[in-house]
Amino acid sequence: MAKKNAINNKTQDLTVDPGASGDSFVQFDINGTGEFRIGVDDDDGDSFKVSQGSALGSNDAMVISADGEITRPLQPAFLIADAGVTNVTGDSTNYTVNWSTGTEHFDQNNDFDGTSTFTAPVTGKYMFTSSLFLKDFTSSHTSLYITLSTSNRDYVVGYINGYLGSTGTGGNQYTPGFSFIVDMDASDTAVLKIAVDNGTKIIDFNGFNRNDFFSGFLAC
Repeated sequence: MAKKNAINNKTQDLTVDPGASGDSFVQFDINGTGEFRIGVDDDDGDSFKVSQGSALGSNDAMVISADGEITRPLQPAFLIADAGVTNVTGDSTNYTVNWSTGTEHFDQNNDFDGTSTFTAPVTGKYMFTSSLFLKDFTSSHTSLYITLSTSNRDYVVGYINGYLGSTGTGGNQYTPGFSFIVDMDASDTAVLKIAVDNGTKIIDFNGFNRNDFFSGFLAC
């Protein structure tokens, strides 16, 4: 691979131009191995890219379109929805939500295991959001806790009287939700838990019109 295709240094500026169709790029190697390439991808509408390895358009870490939109295709981000499991809590069981019966709409960096657990690939601040469709509350179910449990600490939505919250919706149903931005270290995990107290174990976690979902992404 030629190190430079064309250079114009008349005013102490550096221009990299293939002089014809094709990518315009700078390659960064370590001991002869291509680590990163930055440049303009001629095959993708002249988008500017930072790519892992030695090719633009493969393992793109950042893409700036010709119109200026910025995307990060390798940035950790996931969304899973529409799961359903019956009789998971109600007797104070702290149920770890199992999403294996749902639909994983995306998982950009393969950090969610498809069942319950997100594992942070790098240290940073992560945003998580969720909504849960719960049903079959009775008057004995007087407390409800939704917890985002991470390696560093637990984040609890709060104490809610689940039955009183559900009686106006028909069928004794309730749909609590939350959003948290949390600190995580590399290899830390995050799972979602539900606990309904003071009754019997009859509360269903039931996917319904995408009211059940769990999502997260690396914010910074």
